[in-house]
Amino acid sequence: MERKKYFNDNARRYQQDYETLLSLYNRYSVLRVSIFVITLILVIYLANSRDIPGVLAISGIFLIAFIFIIKRHQRIGFRRNHAAHLTQINKEEILRTSGELHSFETGKTFISAEHPYAADLDIFGQNSMFQLLNRCTTDMGRRRLAQWLLVPAAVQEIQARQNAIKELALEPDRIQELQALGMHFKDNKDNTLPLMHWLKEQDMELDRTYLGVAAYGLPLVTFALLGLSIFTGMNIYPFLGAIAINAIVLKQVFNLSLETSKKTEASIKSIKRLVLLIGQVETSHFNTEKLQAIQSHFLHQGYSAAAEIRKLQKILDYLLSRANLFYVIINTLLLIDIHLLKAAQRWKRRNRPWVEQWFDAIADLESLNSLAGFHFANPEYAFPHIAKDFYQFKATSLGHPLIPGSERVSNDFSLEGKDAISIVTGSNMSGKSTFLRTVGLNAVLALSGAPACARSLEISVMQVFTSMRTQDNLEEHISSFYAELKRIRQLLDRLGEGEKVMFMLDEILKGTNSKDRHRGAEALIKQLSKLDCTGMISTHDIELGELTKTLPNVVNYSFNSKIVGEEIIFDYKLESGICHSFNASKLMQKIGIEL
Repeated sequence: MERKKYFNDNARRYQQDYETLLSLYNRYSVLRVSIFVITLILVIYLANSRDIPGVLAISGIFLIAFIFIIKRHQRIGFRRNHAAHLTQINKEEILRTSGELHSFETGKTFISAEHPYAADLDIFGQNSMFQLLNRCTTDMGRRRLAQWLLVPAAVQEIQARQNAIKELALEPDRIQELQALGMHFKDNKDNTLPLMHWLKEQDMELDRTYLGVAAYGLPLVTFALLGLSIFTGMNIYPFLGAIAINAIVLKQVFNLSLETSKKTEASIKSIKRLVLLIGQVETSHFNTEKLQAIQSHFLHQGYSAAAEIRKLQKILDYLLSRANLFYVIINTLLLIDIHLLKAAQRWKRRNRPWVEQWFDAIADLESLNSLAGFHFANPEYAFPHIAKDFYQFKATSLGHPLIPGSERVSNDFSLEGKDAISIVTGSNMSGKSTFLRTVGLNAVLALSGAPACARSLEISVMQVFTSMRTQDNLEEHISSFYAELKRIRQLLDRLGEGEKVMFMLDEILKGTNSKDRHRGAEALIKQLSKLDCTGMISTHDIELGELTKTLPNVVNYSFNSKIVGEEIIFDYKLESGICHSFNASKLMQKIGIEL
């Protein structure tokens, strides 16, 4: 509730800021138009009076004032948009605390049926962990966060991420500030790739002596001839001849200028966003090693990545203005294209070794910022202790993070030691599948560096593997039963390759008759108990619980229900032992089947 109040208060405050700045922005819009109209009237009046000095003076004053007002107007516009982004961020946090995730990006492009667990544990898609976690504004940040959720990190990396997340979460305003800065130029497409391709290309030769001389010498000659024509009455044709020569020289770099503009145009928004994000990192103070390492990519030996990228942004912005008539005129006089192309190539040579590191560091920072936002919004979640021994999973008050806290039922649970297998039996709708996902999803969170939905959790670094939502495939003529067998084959192959695996198999071998299902499930459990792994198996087959008599590392758990009158009551509490309550008959009666 305390966090929800924080987000509500922030949303109201930033909304008020937005409305104030919007009003100010509109006043400056009126002021810009008014100054232009007044200046135009004065210039026309003075021109009619033949007052040339007055025309020049008013024009100069107008130009200075207009530039000042435009810059002021743009700054107010930026602040207005920033307040709007912060308002949106806090409204989105309120939605997350209420479990309303349908409006958030799903990350469905990261789903792979072949992945060990992504499709089964709601990592991506509607009502997914990605929607709950993701606060990234760059595509590279989203891809990095997805990678962290898909691949367990090493022990030291998990601990480094945990420390960084804890530090960031101490300043929630900084978390939101970074996110809001990225939203100014938010674009869901990956527009850094064109820039990277351009940076890696071999530069075309521009260091020819005559181009260097022409870039500086021809403008001097051109303006000298223009001055002579104006002040001495010399014929204007030499000046026009100089213009023609300038155009011929520019034609030699026309294709390169056009090509550079086309290759980098799509990346301009990404570049502007990087300036804001990196600028924020450069001016921050960090204590933890991982955050300091990220910052070091941008600041080293007096070098500022934000300043360098801002230079590139200006170069590319000017090149994109080439279709502007004013630019064409100035370019013909000053040969700007040559200067810009030479500046772009100097920038590439100077910064090419660092750019990929910048992108990589921003991706890490945005992912950490997302997990820090998640941690701040859920302060009761615990950072897991990463066990040195393999096959450890020990949790207290373990809950499903995608179920709102008001509805969530938490349980204590442990899987300790190689070959430990928990058989979970239970009546229909009692919570077996949800519990398997609860264990798997919290393991994924823990191994990504995030806090887990538990009071405490100790876990080893293991590969989570699930088989829960196996489906038929008509195109490939695969039945759901055979799809499940293929999935189990993947598990056995991974174990054969020596992976440390924690598995969750839901409703094991459900696609065949009861006799074959029991024989096959019993054989599989016996086989898994001899391999390097630990895991959970849910089933309706309570006879599998008898395996505890012959397999010492197999433990029975169950979920039970109660029938009170015509109602079936579920408490979703995990109990030791085999399921002792059944509700299938009552459920069938409730839908109209006469028994």
